[in-house]
Amino acid sequence: MKHLVPFLLAFLLFSCNERGYKITGKVSSDALNGKTVYLKKIVSGQTLDSASVNNNSFTFKGNIDYPTLAFLSAQGVNFRTILCVENANIQLSIDAEDYSKSFASGSTLNDLYTSKYLPIIKSVEKKFNDLNTYVQQQGGEPDYTEIQEKQNQILEELSDSLLIFIEKNPGNIVTALALTNVMDKVSVEKIQEIFDGLDDHARQDEIGEYIKKGIERKLSPEVEVGQKYRDMTMKTPEGNDISISDYAGKGKYVLLDFWASWCGPCRQENPNVVALYEKYKDKGFEIVGISFDENKEQWIKGIADDKITWVQMSDLKGWNSEATVKYRINSIPATILLDSEGTVIDTGLRGETLANRLKEIFPE
Repeated sequence: MKHLVPFLLAFLLFSCNERGYKITGKVSSDALNGKTVYLKKIVSGQTLDSASVNNNSFTFKGNIDYPTLAFLSAQGVNFRTILCVENANIQLSIDAEDYSKSFASGSTLNDLYTSKYLPIIKSVEKKFNDLNTYVQQQGGEPDYTEIQEKQNQILEELSDSLLIFIEKNPGNIVTALALTNVMDKVSVEKIQEIFDGLDDHARQDEIGEYIKKGIERKLSPEVEVGQKYRDMTMKTPEGNDISISDYAGKGKYVLLDFWASWCGPCRQENPNVVALYEKYKDKGFEIVGISFDENKEQWIKGIADDKITWVQMSDLKGWNSEATVKYRINSIPATILLDSEGTVIDTGLRGETLANRLKEIFPE
């Protein structure tokens, strides 16, 4: 599953500097020369700046009201280097041989991220890599129960380390980022306590908005079999308003399909869903796709590439979507099946389980 966690392995708080920011990038080789590099906000993907790489270097200059998390990406190259954009002189060291070794320095927040936060994440990555190596060396059929137990233990150790980090470094954006990685492990009261301790700028940042949605999601009731659907109104790719109530409770079985074009497991599942839709759409089966995309063009391209023909809706807010709270969605792909009267009759159907369930409803 594509969990909420993947895009949140990064960083920090705020410090104002009237000089604005200057971000100087140095690349270890000429691998990026002639390419455009982009500075994008880590949650929304909004482009803050772009620059051309010449002579193994590039520069961003500007002014920002308060620090925000961002990542550096390059045209035609698959890497993301995390940094905090704050009004300071920041250096980016880009290792073109191993982009995972790239880092930002030169400001309070970037130094905190690089020296304190990132080592926690790197340690967890190493433990998962070591576990994968261990499994491969065993040969034969893996003991999935043992693997799951070891994975859970690693994640518990991550949570413990991040909670210690939060206690030692309260109030800033890196605290907020650490919090996003432990939200599934602590009570909603603890989340609220840590969130309330953040400074105003951290709470106002995209990460702060994400945490607020997470709190709302935890406080929202679970979607359970026997409940009625929860209505939402969003936009189609063409910009028209549509609601779940336009389809649910109208005499057809309706699958609410939560996905995004950037979600690999979602895209892998789509061919299966396309085939099932073609098989049952004339027998009383409908699908409403609810996307967690933020980029409209990528959403539309994903629909076209996967040959999706059922109705689609989105508020283009990613994990800050109303859908995450309304249906308590913590990971995608996710599905909720409604009967002809709009009542939930099943959840979490994918692959063969979805095919078998529809076969029960629409026997041949």
